[in-house]
Amino acid sequence: MSRSILCAMLLAILASAFVSAAQPDEGDSAAREKAFIEALQRENPASAARFIALRDAQQKALAELQSTEGRANAAPPALRPSFLPQLKQARQKYVDSQLKILDFLDERDRGIVARLQEEIGRFNRELEGRQKSRDELKKLLPE
Repeated sequence: MSRSILCAMLLAILASAFVSAAQPDEGDSAAREKAFIEALQRENPASAARFIALRDAQQKALAELQSTEGRANAAPPALRPSFLPQLKQARQKYVDSQLKILDFLDERDRGIVARLQEEIGRFNRELEGRQKSRDELKKLLPE
């Protein structure tokens, strides 16, 4: 992996913490998601397809939850308790879909961290080697 790619990856990781802290509007969120998927496509097309499937399942689960909540809220108060099992199931499905996305992101980030740690180890070995060379060269100088 070239140093420029490593630097770009490191900057992307560091920048993502700042970007996620901001409260973006829906357009920014969609643009970020599109950019993320495009980056995944370049990195690993199978991983991108997996993320898209997880995202689609999450969006479907959210739509189902919202629909179930809407039907429950539209029902007369006396009938609302009958919607509780459906609401619980819809919430569980939505939470499960969210957890799967978080698991995907954790897995991906752990892989990135491992690759970066390997690169850092290589850089540290290079630095140590140059320091040894400096020390040897300094021994050649008269005191």
